[in-house]
Amino acid sequence: GKAPPFSMGVIPAGATAHIIVSPAAHQKLAQGAVLAVSLEPSGGSPTGQPTGPVVAAGDLKSI
Repeated sequence: GKAPPFSMGVIPAGATAHIIVSPAAHQKLAQGAVLAVSLEPSGGSPTGQPTGPVVAAGDLKSI
């Protein structure tokens, strides 16, 4: 994706999470967007942008 990254939520270490996509986030998701997971400090990124390494990423596809 070419759009700037935005946070969709925080997944606590060692946990499984189900994240409900907000209407605002849904509007930002488009064909060709990339969903990525980064490691961040406890509580999430202090800047709202990814600061740690990306540990998983994949292209979003419409189904």
